[in-house]
Amino acid sequence: MIIGIIYFVVISLACVLGAIVGLGGGVFIRPIFDAIGYHNVLNINFFSSTAILTMAIVSTIKKMKDGLALKPSTAILISSGAVIGGILGDTLLRFLVRSMDAEHNVQLAQIIVTIVVLAISIFATTKSNLRYEIKQKAILPIIGVGLGGIATFLGIGGGPINVPILMIFFGLPIKTATAYSIVIIFFSHAARIITMGVTQGYGYFDLRLLPFIIIAAMIGGLVGANLSRVFSEGVVKKLFIAALLAVIVLNSYNGVMILLR
Repeated sequence: MIIGIIYFVVISLACVLGAIVGLGGGVFIRPIFDAIGYHNVLNINFFSSTAILTMAIVSTIKKMKDGLALKPSTAILISSGAVIGGILGDTLLRFLVRSMDAEHNVQLAQIIVTIVVLAISIFATTKSNLRYEIKQKAILPIIGVGLGGIATFLGIGGGPINVPILMIFFGLPIKTATAYSIVIIFFSHAARIITMGVTQGYGYFDLRLLPFIIIAAMIGGLVGANLSRVFSEGVVKKLFIAALLAVIVLNSYNGVMILLR
C-alpha cells in the first residue's frame, strides 16, 4: 500500500524530531497529511493522535530509563487537566465538522489557529526574561485543560504550546520542559483516542494503516529519545524554533491551497 509507506516515512521523521524537542510529531503529521489529501479531517486527526500517543509512550520510557527525573505531582496535576482538555478539544472538532458547510473550512480554521499558536510559541521561547514559577498547585490542572484542549483540537500533539508554557511558568530548562511535554501529550491523546472510539466508533477510521503508523511512531520515538540525550540545551532550542518556523510555512501553504480551490 503506497499511502501506508508514505505515512510511515512521514511519521517516522516527524516523531524523531518530536521526541527530541517535545513537539509530539503531530505538528508535522497533520499539515503534511492535509497536503497529501488522501484522508478526511477526522481520519487525519485519528492517525496523528495514534502516532503521537505511541511516540509518547516509547520516548517517556526511554528517557526515564536514561535517568531523567520528573516531579510526579507536577506531571500528574497538569496531565489530569490535559485529559479533560483532550476530550473537550475532540468534542469541539467533531462539532465543527458537523456544523460547517464544507470540511475544508474546518481545515482552514485549524491552520489559522495553528499559525497563531506557533508564532506566539516562538516569541515566548526566545524571550528568556519571560520566566516565572507558579507555586499554587491548584492552577496546574487548569493549565493542563488549556494545553490539552488546544493540542487535540489542532491535532498537533501539544508541544508547540506545552514547551514554552512550561519554560515560562515553571522556570524549566528546555530539555526538562520537553520531557514534561511528552507526558502531557500522552495523557491528552490517550483521552482523545478513547473519546473517538466512544463517540465516532473505530470502524469509521481507515484501520488498515495502523500497523504502518504504530511501527513508525515507535521507531521515531526511540531514535528521537536517544538523540535528545546527546544534544545540548542550545541545540534543542534551535531545533525547536526551526521546527516551528517550518510548520508555519507548511500550514501557510496548505491554507493558500485551500483558498485557491
